[in-house]
Amino acid sequence: MDKKQLTESDMRDTTMLVVLQNLLTQSRERATLEFKSNWDHAEVIGEYISALANAAALEGHERAWLIWGVDDTTREVKGTTFDPFSQKVRSDKGSGNQALVMWLQYLTQPRADFHFHELSHPNGRVVLLEIHPARSAPVAFKNVRYIRIDSHKVKLAEQPDKEARLWAQLGLKEDWTGEVVPGATWSDLDPEAVIAARQRYTEFCIRGEPDARRNEAIRAEVAGLSDVTLLNKARITKQGRITRSALLLLGKDEAAHFLSPVDAKIHWISRDANSTSSPSYPFGIPFLLATDRVFGRIRNETVDHLPDGTLFPTPVQQYDAWVVREALHNCVAHQDYLLGGKINVVEHADRLVLTNLG
Repeated sequence: MDKKQLTESDMRDTTMLVVLQNLLTQSRERATLEFKSNWDHAEVIGEYISALANAAALEGHERAWLIWGVDDTTREVKGTTFDPFSQKVRSDKGSGNQALVMWLQYLTQPRADFHFHELSHPNGRVVLLEIHPARSAPVAFKNVRYIRIDSHKVKLAEQPDKEARLWAQLGLKEDWTGEVVPGATWSDLDPEAVIAARQRYTEFCIRGEPDARRNEAIRAEVAGLSDVTLLNKARITKQGRITRSALLLLGKDEAAHFLSPVDAKIHWISRDANSTSSPSYPFGIPFLLATDRVFGRIRNETVDHLPDGTLFPTPVQQYDAWVVREALHNCVAHQDYLLGGKINVVEHADRLVLTNLG
C-alpha cells in the first residue's frame, strides 16, 4: 500500500511540475495568473479567488492559478514558507480559529471551486492554488465580486462593461437583484430595516477584524456613516440609487409594486402530524426583518438531550437558531425571483422544510 501511495504522490507531483513549468514560460502575469512569495493574507487570498475565478470565466480559460514560491519578476523558483493546510483564521462566527481552506469556502459565494497543491521543486517548496472558473454566477468574497484587469485586482462593480460581459458569458442576462429601480427613492425603504442593516454591517465588520481591541473603533466608525454611505459600502445600493436588492431586503411592504410581477413573500406554513395544513402566514418585504419574524413563528420547543457518557438529560432547543436563520438567509439570497414563486417555510411536527425556486 505504501508503494502505491508513493507512486500516486509521484504522479501528482509530476503533473503539477509540468503545470508549473508551463506557467513559468508565460512572459508576464495575466488575468488568470498571479505569482507570490511568502505572502499569506487570508482576506486578500479570498479576494484573489473571486477575481481569478471570474477572470477565468470571462476569458474562457479552464483554470486560473495563484502560485507561491516564485519571483514575479524573474520567474525564478525561490520557495515559500506559506502553508495553506496548517494556517488558521479567526472564524467569522467568533467561535475560535478555522482552517484556511474551509474559511475561504464559507466566505465565497457561490462556493468557489479551488484546490491547493504542494510541490517539492529542486529550488524550493511551491504552493499552487488551482481555481476553476465561475459557473453559475460571478464569484464573490464576503459579498464583493472582484475581477482581474491585466495583473490588477479590482472590484467587478467598478467595471460595468466587463460585469455585463461576464453575466452574458455565464449564460445569464443580468444580475436581476442588482439592477437600479427607476422611480424608487429612499423614502421607499423601511427605517427599522435600515437600522437593522447598520447593526448587521457592524457585526460583519467586527467578525472580519482579528484584533478585538479595534471593535469599539469599528462600531464608532460604522455609527458615523450616513445611510447612503453605509448601504453603498454594503453593496445594497449603487451610488446611492435604490436597487432591487435594497427593496427586497429593506423596502417598505407598500413598495413591493416596484418588484412586480415578482411576488416577494416568505410563506410560513404549519402542518400537524397528519401533514394537514393548519395556520399559515405570508411575510412580505423587508426580508431583513421578515426572516426574524418567520423565525419567531417557528415553535422551537425545548427537548431533553441525553449526551453520551451521562445519565442526566440536558434541555436543548429542537432547532439550532443559527442554522435556521442561515437557512432562511440562504433561501432569500438564492431565490430566483423571476420564476414567480414564494419562499416556503413548512413546519411539520418533527422537522422544518425550507424551499425556494432556482
